[in-house]
Amino acid sequence: MKARLIDDSIAYQGFFQLRRLTVERDCYEGSAPATVVQEVLHRSDVVAALLLDPVADRVVMVEQFRGGALAAGLPPWVIDIVAGRIEPGQAPEDAIRREILEESGLETSALLPIGSYLTAPHLSSERVHLFCAQIDARQAGGTHGVRAEGEDVRALVMTRAEARRLLHLPSTSLWAGLALHWLAGQEDDTGAAP
Repeated sequence: MKARLIDDSIAYQGFFQLRRLTVERDCYEGSAPATVVQEVLHRSDVVAALLLDPVADRVVMVEQFRGGALAAGLPPWVIDIVAGRIEPGQAPEDAIRREILEESGLETSALLPIGSYLTAPHLSSERVHLFCAQIDARQAGGTHGVRAEGEDVRALVMTRAEARRLLHLPSTSLWAGLALHWLAGQEDDTGAAP
C-alpha cells in the first residue's frame, strides 16, 4: 500500500496548526488510487506521567479545568495525570520532569517508560510519550501550574483503588486511562505495582 502527498497547506496557525493534506493513496480492494483531503491538527509531541509512590502505595493525580471536557458537555474540572508539551530539542524525559515539577510541585526519583502512542491519528499528528514516575506523595498537595499559561492545577493524593475508579468516569483522558490500565496490569502480573 502506498500513499503520495500531493499538497500540504496550513489552514490555520494558532496554539495548534491545522494542516490540510491532499493525498493520493492506494485502496484495499485494488481499485484505482483515491485522492483524499484530510485536515490534521499538528503541534509538538506531548509527555504524560502517572505519579506513583510505591513506598506509601499512593498515586498523585492532578485536577484542572479542561475546555475540551466543557465542549463535550462534561464537567470541566478533570482529574488527570501530569502532561504537557515537549519543547523543541527537548528529550521526553526532560520534558516530563519539568511538567511534574510545574503541575505537582514534586520531583521524580525514577522514570519508567510505559510507551509512545498516537493520541488520535484520525485527526492529529500528536504522540504521547507515557511514563510512570516515582515520587514521594508525602510532599504532594497544594496548587501549581504556570500562571502565565493560565494553569491552575491542584495535586490530589489517592489510593490505587481510588485512582482506578477514575477509569469509569466519562471525562478521563486517553493517557490517564492508558496509564491506569497499565498500573492495573502491573498489579495483575506481579501482585504489586512498580
